[in-house]
Amino acid sequence: MSTRILVVEDSRTEAMRARLILERAGYQVSLAADGKDGLTKAVAEKPDVILLDTMMPQMSGFEACGKLKIDPQTSHIPIIMLVSNGEATDLPSGPGLECLLAKPYDPALLVNKVQAFATRSAAPAGNGDELTRARQEIQNAQKARSDFLANMSHELRTPLHEIIGMTELVMATELSTEQQQYVNTARNSSNALLSLINDVIEFSELEAGQLGLEEKLFDLAEPIERTLEIMNPRASDKGLDLTMTRGTQVPKQLIGDANRLRQVLANLVANAIKFTDSGKIGIRVDAESATANQVELHFRVSDTGIGIPKDRQELIFEPFQQSDTSATRRYGGLGVGLALAKQLVKLMGGRIWVESQPGEGSVFHFTVKMQTPAPVASAVAPVAGKAWPRALRILVAEDSPTNQLIAKSSLSKAGHAITLAANGVEAVKHFQASRDNAQPFDLVLMDVAMPEMDGLDATRTIREKEKSLGGHLPIVAMTAFATKEYQIKCIESGMDAYVTKPVRIEELNKTLEPLMTREPAAPVPPVNLRDALEVVGDDVDILRDAVASSLSEVPEQLQQLKEAMSRQDASGVEAKAHRLKGVMSNLGGNGAREVGQRLETMGEQRNLSGGGELVSRFESEIARVVAFYSSPAWEQSARALIGG
Repeated sequence: MSTRILVVEDSRTEAMRARLILERAGYQVSLAADGKDGLTKAVAEKPDVILLDTMMPQMSGFEACGKLKIDPQTSHIPIIMLVSNGEATDLPSGPGLECLLAKPYDPALLVNKVQAFATRSAAPAGNGDELTRARQEIQNAQKARSDFLANMSHELRTPLHEIIGMTELVMATELSTEQQQYVNTARNSSNALLSLINDVIEFSELEAGQLGLEEKLFDLAEPIERTLEIMNPRASDKGLDLTMTRGTQVPKQLIGDANRLRQVLANLVANAIKFTDSGKIGIRVDAESATANQVELHFRVSDTGIGIPKDRQELIFEPFQQSDTSATRRYGGLGVGLALAKQLVKLMGGRIWVESQPGEGSVFHFTVKMQTPAPVASAVAPVAGKAWPRALRILVAEDSPTNQLIAKSSLSKAGHAITLAANGVEAVKHFQASRDNAQPFDLVLMDVAMPEMDGLDATRTIREKEKSLGGHLPIVAMTAFATKEYQIKCIESGMDAYVTKPVRIEELNKTLEPLMTREPAAPVPPVNLRDALEVVGDDVDILRDAVASSLSEVPEQLQQLKEAMSRQDASGVEAKAHRLKGVMSNLGGNGAREVGQRLETMGEQRNLSGGGELVSRFESEIARVVAFYSSPAWEQSARALIGG
């Protein structure tokens, strides 16, 4: 009797791939589409090995694994967990996990793993070593994949940025009708290629678990109107009507990721336009269900297009699939958009499906769950910020001569004064000179990948100088590295915002608006005396004693933190940062407390990358607190606060 393998996997493509690989190797394979189905089949079929995906609807792989291991009928069956790279550091430990296998896996590796466990009726001795090796393999694969995505993004976007940028500059000149047609074609083709690159990169990030969601207050009209604004010209070019209907119970304000919601809508509408030659495209949204603080929205995107056969309606949501292979040649595309939409909808707690008949059109449905904001008693009038100056002094740090030309030409036409820097070293010199001459820049557009000193190091240097010079110069990353990892790196280095190449003037303006219209941030005092007094019940004498006793232990604790960081002792960093954070919190040192919290989290997550710089910043913030309490004036201010 051949060895029986149960594959529990919600992706039809992944399940069929595993089945084909294992059946070719001589194994008998059965499939389950989710965790619940997998539990039922495991009890009924008694497989020799179970391949269990971690992320599935109804019941996750981890939950299913736990149930399998506590059931006497299935506890002896070895389980191979199929994980994405992004889950490598988040996996539980213990006897329930015999082996981990990262997707996408090599066929030979899958067969070898299955063969290793097929003859065993229980977890093998030394499975901890196997789990450690597997984790390391996954982490190495994750880094390789991240590096590949970043490099691919950069190498593809850099020349594309130059093409689109130069095309837009040409379009701003006087052109004949024929020339205008040629340039429009070049621009439209470039935009189509950019959209494809974005979809492939973002889908890869989702598969790797590297793409998350924002939780921000937004108006639902914004992502819908933005989608209509982008898609209306495409629909008009084909003579299609594009309509929008909104149910009466749909809330106006939501908390969630407006950009990801817009991305799903845009993908579905673009798909409808692509496969519809005449008729109309309709968008409708209704409130499916609601609680006090959450609502489930149901979106429908309908078209009068070619329709989809019944047997292809699930397959089209798999990556690189279309309803008909000939459609790729006729309509274009790689079949990534719907797969990306499926993953994003899943990330937002919903599901996606289609109803369709060939020749009669299609209706794509998806649901998402969003938080609703708590009602407020009265509206607060917005605070007016300073007006955005007509002409800004902008420092552009960019090593490519072509990109320098594009940036200078585009921004100069808008009336701004531009200074160019070819690398990070020059950018820092220009910054210092502008402050020395009392002619500071209003903004820096900073490329990330530059020779001599990259944009990240240049930003850190500028932020360090600002500690003594004062002020905060808005710095916007302008880079072809479009992955989430690089976006996080930019923000952590001290940048204020992030735009990807090719940079559009409209996108840049939208990014700059909140930076350039906000009031300059007032210097944050090192200590919030009101918070410190609350801790001691508004007793200044007790606070004075607390300051003396608490600050006396700070130098030793800080030294121990530095030593723990130099040893890369994550547990030590976590403990010492926690202790110092508590001291700073009790004394009202909120800035120091926040830095201490970040260090504590780094230690807790066992990731000390960049921790040395953060310790230095922590030391500086603590020094500000010590300096504050070294002045006798604090006690007078404290008594004034409590009226005594």
